[in-house]
Amino acid sequence: MRKRLLFVALCAAVNTAANCSQLPPDSVLRADIPPEELDASPSYHQMKGAILNDVRIWRELDKKVEAEGYKDSPREIDTSSGTPICANDKTEYEIFSLRSDLSDQAYRLEETAYYCKKENLYYYHYQGGSKRLNLWLGPYRIERKRPKNDNP
Repeated sequence: MRKRLLFVALCAAVNTAANCSQLPPDSVLRADIPPEELDASPSYHQMKGAILNDVRIWRELDKKVEAEGYKDSPREIDTSSGTPICANDKTEYEIFSLRSDLSDQAYRLEETAYYCKKENLYYYHYQGGSKRLNLWLGPYRIERKRPKNDNP
């Protein structure tokens, strides 16, 4: 009886391990999401999360800003009209405030990303801190890798 129970448990474990490497079809994974929503561009919060993840984890720009940053504002950002406009395609940049300390702090720090939707590029602006820096980094490309659909 004990050997039989052990054999059944072993068979179940092997069967489960064999099926774990297989993904369910795309229609099961995305059952309640309409195709229009899948093909839509990312929302403000999704882009902010992608840029923040890129700045903090993948590129670690907040740690490299002092060594690699440049003082001049990028030529691609035209601020003559008051709002930042892409000099290449004349579209407005989306502005993402990544960090903004309270105004009464001694070493206030502001981190901002200027994102161009058409080119999928962003510029990182670091202002303040204990050394009172005002530096720029970029441009950096944000890739939007999407899994392919099962349907041809």
